[in-house]
Amino acid sequence: MLSTKEGFVEVLEFTHFARIFKFNRTPKIGKKKEISHEIKVPVVMELV
Repeated sequence: MLSTKEGFVEVLEFTHFARIFKFNRTPKIGKKKEISHEIKVPVVMELV
């Protein structure tokens, strides 16, 4: 997946599987804590 955005090139994206906590915004409470089992990790290079 090659995409350019503001001087960066994304060369790889993979999914890391781990148990993590995510905080999502809600209109009533403000933030809601959820358990997630994956995180997307992009690998980018800066164009200079």
